[in-house]
Amino acid sequence: MKEETIAFVEKMIEGDERAFDELYHSYSGKLYRMAYFITGNKNDSEDVLQETFTTCFLHRKSLKDPERFDSWIYQILVRTSWRLGKKRKRQGELSYEGILEQGREDGSKLAGRLEEDDTQPDPLSQVIEKEASYEIGQVIGQLDIKYRTVILLYYFNELGVRDIAEITGLFEGTVKSRLSRARALLRKALEVRQDPEALERRQKNHVKMNRYREVSG
Repeated sequence: MKEETIAFVEKMIEGDERAFDELYHSYSGKLYRMAYFITGNKNDSEDVLQETFTTCFLHRKSLKDPERFDSWIYQILVRTSWRLGKKRKRQGELSYEGILEQGREDGSKLAGRLEEDDTQPDPLSQVIEKEASYEIGQVIGQLDIKYRTVILLYYFNELGVRDIAEITGLFEGTVKSRLSRARALLRKALEVRQDPEALERRQKNHVKMNRYREVSG
């Protein structure tokens, strides 16, 4: 975290409203985007953002280490998003086109981290970079919320496993497991979008394997 940001956090903790406004302007864009991806609903995202910053200021004294501000405010945002979604028990129409204001940059970031996590180059990197603002958003929106959240925190916000565990209240092993599963689902979905016939081939192979097991058994 930048020293300037830490200074604003320290002043905000002491009740400086101007410092709070500076933090709001610095963080509101990416926090809104995160809330939108979790809730899939514009109105819910605005409510989540407002409640997150309200909670941030009201409970500022509970933040003992200003350098942990990022993890702390993401924790508030994620848990507020989950609570709101559970309370309203509705699933908004997931339409993420255009919500990634820095779509290509984020897509490149995601592609790069996917490659870092693998021993072999990721064949979907070009798709990710080319169609980041639309394809990635649409695919992430189709993931279950538990996978969607860890993917967003890890790849787009560049938070580590330990930070994500703290934010979500999960064990680090659970975070790693969900990242692995989410990564596999993401690649599979992107592969199908790139090659619609891939899904049909996969289904046929699955049927053949089941028949072979029946005969062999």
